[in-house]
Amino acid sequence: METVIYIVKQGDSLCDIAKKYNTTANMIARYNGLVDTDILEMDKILRIPVSTIPNMGTSMEYTIQSGDTLSKIAEKYGTTVEALAKLNGIADADEIWAGNVIKIPLYASTLPMPTPEIHQDDKMIKYIVQEGDTLWKISKRFNVKLADIINLNKLTNPDLIYPDQVIIIPE
Repeated sequence: METVIYIVKQGDSLCDIAKKYNTTANMIARYNGLVDTDILEMDKILRIPVSTIPNMGTSMEYTIQSGDTLSKIAEKYGTTVEALAKLNGIADADEIWAGNVIKIPLYASTLPMPTPEIHQDDKMIKYIVQEGDTLWKISKRFNVKLADIINLNKLTNPDLIYPDQVIIIPE
């Protein structure tokens, strides 16, 4: 599942962050191992699983396997039980059977994607630039060489970054 990096700001709640990235507070909490979802430390770095926005109602078909639940299917495909139930007209999430075919929503990213080619073998994270960030601050925060960030993102003017821009950070 795709993730983005989010740094908790004063006044943030998991629900607000989840709405911003079209995911759920439970998904964020589970993904980050948060036990107490009511307390978020300021400046804490969260990895946000990005469910993203459905692309014009586009979907694919999935044949339910023995042992599947809507919850397992939703997690596997980065969506929610509610989205699956609504798309498929399922009134009771417990009433699905192996062999039945359901639709899975396909998603398009809610965030602008950077142009660099990303290889699956590479270990990289997506970071969303925050107000007041500089590439130097980002490189120090993640303990990565500034030149590596500049080269990876093919930035022609490293002094020109903006809030909500997606920057790829090598892990």
